[in-house]
Amino acid sequence: MNSAPAEEGSLWRHRDFARYFGANAVDLVGSGVTSVALPLIAVVSLHASVWQVSLLAFTERLPPLLFALPAGALADRHRKRPTMIGATLVSGLVLAVVPFAEAAGRLSLEVLYAVALVNSMALVFGSTARISYLPSLLPRHRLLEANAKAGAISSLADSAGAQLGGAVVAVLGPARAVYLDVASYLACTLLLGSIRTPEPAPDRPAQATTLRHEMKEGVLYVVRHPTIRPLLLTGTAFTAVFAVLTTIWSVYLLRDLHYSATALGTLLSVAALGGVAGALVVRPLVDRYGPARVMLTALAILPLTELPIVLVEPGRPGQVAVAVGLFVQLAAATAQGSTQRSIRQAVCEPGMQGRMLATGQWITYGTRPLAALAAGAAGTWIGVWNTLALGTAALTIPFVVLFASSIRTMHHVPDAAPVPHPRPEGEPA
Repeated sequence: MNSAPAEEGSLWRHRDFARYFGANAVDLVGSGVTSVALPLIAVVSLHASVWQVSLLAFTERLPPLLFALPAGALADRHRKRPTMIGATLVSGLVLAVVPFAEAAGRLSLEVLYAVALVNSMALVFGSTARISYLPSLLPRHRLLEANAKAGAISSLADSAGAQLGGAVVAVLGPARAVYLDVASYLACTLLLGSIRTPEPAPDRPAQATTLRHEMKEGVLYVVRHPTIRPLLLTGTAFTAVFAVLTTIWSVYLLRDLHYSATALGTLLSVAALGGVAGALVVRPLVDRYGPARVMLTALAILPLTELPIVLVEPGRPGQVAVAVGLFVQLAAATAQGSTQRSIRQAVCEPGMQGRMLATGQWITYGTRPLAALAAGAAGTWIGVWNTLALGTAALTIPFVVLFASSIRTMHHVPDAAPVPHPRPEGEPA
């Protein structure tokens, strides 16, 4: 039983929600360490080229394109908590390969590619179940608050992980630092396993259907939904451009701007604190100005935050400017992301939550592997700086996409509006 009902009181007193976001926080602390360690392993320890770094990003970003749709259909067919727990265990086991391979003298780029691929695949199934689980844990009118709080604690944990990663890498080396991420997945498993709120049994269709049909049903539901569709198109534009930028950030910062492991960890830590700031202010901003203005303002700010990276020179003043820019960038991205995620969760029917989320991942994140390859090709052919400059200019596209949609007039988070499901072939209307 919960110590406080979900409908009233502080969410911090809702024990199962506390366990839920605690699991996310612990997960992200470990992932923050790995976000520092893996680029250093590839760029510094294994002397990877720009193209090889882009291939590593490609393998990390390919699974959403391949597995998001079946992950969503399975999340709607079965209870979500067992999937969440199983995925964290798989991620912990596969990441343990990195320090073991390093100890055995067998660590290579091929090992990193395989680890990144399997870990990312597990994350697709786990995150789909975890995010679509939230509406069954809390009532819909508390989703924006819950997403904001979860975003704040997650960004804080991500910041701590990145800062910890820089320190641990400096002491233990990048490969052995990954042990902390392995431990974080085990702790995440224990926290998720301690949730006591009964999860409702998934809705069963009136007629037996195939997994393929349910995947198709989810895609058609999303593309026909007047609110979800433009939000996902905006997210797709942002994710594609951002994937190009993040693929070559590590190469540019480590080689051109001469960042150390500690400096890189500090930068990522400060950037993640921007996510905390964005999560803390998003709810009062949405209450005062409405979701459309918040999202459009955040998207308008994003291109400006990338300018320090392409304009600064090596040295401490440049590092401070880049840190400030990324702090504001993560604040804007978190505010925009929390708002659109809450809208999608609120308007989506309960039986479509998993497939809605998975279809969104498939559409939005499906561009990331191609963007990673494009970044590697562009960085090789026209140079890393020129690629960053083009990506900075392209960050204006998400704003244009959202402004051109009907979402620009949305003054409050809407209630759920039923959208007809595509019927199985041969079933009468």
